[in-house]
Amino acid sequence: MEEKVAIHQKPRGETIYAYISEYKDVKYLHIRQWYTDQAGEEKPTQKGIALPLDKIETLRQALDEMLKEIQPAK
Repeated sequence: MEEKVAIHQKPRGETIYAYISEYKDVKYLHIRQWYTDQAGEEKPTQKGIALPLDKIETLRQALDEMLKEIQPAK
């Protein structure tokens, strides 16, 4: 697994990370919630998505469209 990038710290201590991993020779972008167990070790939850890297451009385009809707006109 490559390095995780923290996106959002939730109030109860969970963190949402983005990172890339590989499974069966396919690379995926993960956006996933992680928690810290009682031993202090961070572990992933099932809450999140794994998107094949070939879909990242489609995700970027969708985010760009959403941002246009919420950003004030300049």
